[in-house]
Amino acid sequence: MDIKNYIGITSLTEERKNPLIFAAIFFIVFFFGLILGSEIQKMLKLDLEMGWGQDIVSATAIFMLAFFFKAPKRLLALEKPKHKNWLKYTIIIGVAIALWNFINQILSNDPNFNRGIEYYIFELTMPSIAEEIGLRGAVLGFLLYYAKKYNFSNGKIWLIMVILAMLFGIAHLLGAESFADGLKAFLMTFSAGLGLSWLRIKTGSIFPGIIAHSIMNVFDNILGCLIW
Repeated sequence: MDIKNYIGITSLTEERKNPLIFAAIFFIVFFFGLILGSEIQKMLKLDLEMGWGQDIVSATAIFMLAFFFKAPKRLLALEKPKHKNWLKYTIIIGVAIALWNFINQILSNDPNFNRGIEYYIFELTMPSIAEEIGLRGAVLGFLLYYAKKYNFSNGKIWLIMVILAMLFGIAHLLGAESFADGLKAFLMTFSAGLGLSWLRIKTGSIFPGIIAHSIMNVFDNILGCLIW
């Protein structure tokens, strides 16, 4: 798969100094933004079940930091998708990961599809925006500049995607109550991270990833409510 000639790499034209260092800095900012936002939400004692604070703070921090760099919209891939079949790829990836999560829930001891309205509003907006801007936007953006600068092979670009997907999966282990739950969460989010990174590189935009991410967050629960 000739990924090095995908739109998301070939369209990069700005010169970025120290892209690998800044990829690490943005990842740290994103991670600590999640922690800070969670603590702020706790201090405010808001009657909320979902992690609004962590996603709002992390996304805001990434967005503000990106504007210290030239062409921030291109860095974050906040651009119109450039591939004519971007919607098809978006739906395929979003539904595929959602179906996997649905199967995992069915196979669990206590599947829970009866979610409240806050769950759906949150999952349709916050994680998809924050994680795509932070990880597939800024972090992967700098990594792709690094890959292009040193003319990485397809294999090395895939390795970048795998490593980022692994970090995405590991970040979702924090709430696991058992090894089995943690393994399921890791495999699902690792696959999601890989698919979303591919989508960003294929289309040259994070908007397809935001849409696919929202689909995979809620479609499994909607399906569960309809047939379970």
